[in-house]
Amino acid sequence: MKIVSHYLESIEGVAIYPIIGILIFVLFFIVLLFYLFYLDKGYVKDMGNLPLDDDLEVNENQTKKL
Repeated sequence: MKIVSHYLESIEGVAIYPIIGILIFVLFFIVLLFYLFYLDKGYVKDMGNLPLDDDLEVNENQTKKL
């Protein structure tokens, strides 16, 4: 580990990279929260019920065949 820290200490301005990484991380989640906040609630409800609706259609088709 001393070898890595020695090389990192010799690089000028290396302290800015963790700051940039944290800013990108925080900005990504802020944008994601705004996207989810302004997402159409009806669309979310339809997507949430989609697996259940598909299962009901399969059961209805099976009973019609009998």
